[in-house]
Amino acid sequence: MAKRNNGEGTLRKRADGRWEGRYTVTVNGKPKVKYILAHSQKDCKEKLETAIAEYEEERKKLVRCSYLTNPNPTLAEWSQIWLDNFCKNCIKDYTYQGYKLYMEKHINPAIGDMKIKNITTVICQQFLMEMYTNGRKRGRETHGTGLALKTVKDIKITLQTCLQKAVDEELIPSNPVKKVKMPTEQKKEMQTMKASELKAFLDETKNSGCYEFYYLELMTGMRIGEILALTWDDLDTENNTIRVNKQVQRIDGELVINTPKTQASIRTIIICEDCVLALLRMRQREGKVSNLMFPSPATGSYRDPRAVTNRLHRIQNRAGVPRIRFHDLRHSFATLSLEQGMDIKTVSHMLGHTDAGFTMNTYMHVTDQMQKTVADTMGKLIKDSEKQESEVIKLNA
Repeated sequence: MAKRNNGEGTLRKRADGRWEGRYTVTVNGKPKVKYILAHSQKDCKEKLETAIAEYEEERKKLVRCSYLTNPNPTLAEWSQIWLDNFCKNCIKDYTYQGYKLYMEKHINPAIGDMKIKNITTVICQQFLMEMYTNGRKRGRETHGTGLALKTVKDIKITLQTCLQKAVDEELIPSNPVKKVKMPTEQKKEMQTMKASELKAFLDETKNSGCYEFYYLELMTGMRIGEILALTWDDLDTENNTIRVNKQVQRIDGELVINTPKTQASIRTIIICEDCVLALLRMRQREGKVSNLMFPSPATGSYRDPRAVTNRLHRIQNRAGVPRIRFHDLRHSFATLSLEQGMDIKTVSHMLGHTDAGFTMNTYMHVTDQMQKTVADTMGKLIKDSEKQESEVIKLNA
């Protein structure tokens, strides 16, 4: 004879001596009976209660999270839900495309078939270390078998952000990626253009027909996407300022205009009068063919950042100066500004950094030299003061 178990299931002893528990679930809108077997009534009751509790928890998940079709999704299923419902149209397109690329290219092929509730810190650690040591698909002969540490860190951020949303939605109890340890990498020495190299470099930009572009860059330290997005409306000739409120980015192979990296990146920068005059002479010389300040000579639209970088390297070669990245021109602006005595907060604003502390940490090598200069200056001041006092004492004696 069957016995009710709290009105949610039934227990009965089978002819073979084992105990059987039954409970009803709903699958695709239709009732379905499930069975539990055990050798004793006590064990069967406990298993039945556990199964019913798990089913109720899953049912509540589906009710609470209407976007779920499976209460225990795989990482591939959850990542698609996360991208479609929590990322798309909610974060910057560039960031969304990055998340999507890392999920599709690296994460899901490796662990996408796993249930998110079964993903542990050890699994995440092993996966990321595999990417670091053996994750490169192309160029293994030139660059080695592993992905660059920065790429692996970006993959980690993507996986951690994805699973953190699952924690927030109460699908898993904790984020297994948080305790993953990454290798440390010795920070590369910052590459900048020295003051002694400026003349040769700028002379070559004049010969190459892009002097104003690099004059403005070295004057402001703008990101490459920011300077390529400038329009003539952004130049205020009365106040000698440049307004930065947009940037060019490549998304899905297309050049698009986006908002700057952070809120602090939206800024107004004061430039010198000579720079303003150089820009106005350029506009008069080239004619008003576009509202873009530096349009592509081939298309009249936005310049491709990669083409700008390639041209920069050719200019550096002809000028006989060390080859550095375009972003290093931004570092050059900051370093030279600090060396000339500009305060860290002003430099931070011009660079569009959110926090002056970040600027200070980034250019610690310069601020250390500035502190040494201050120390030497104060030392000389104190010595001169002591010397004067000693001379006064001698005179009075």
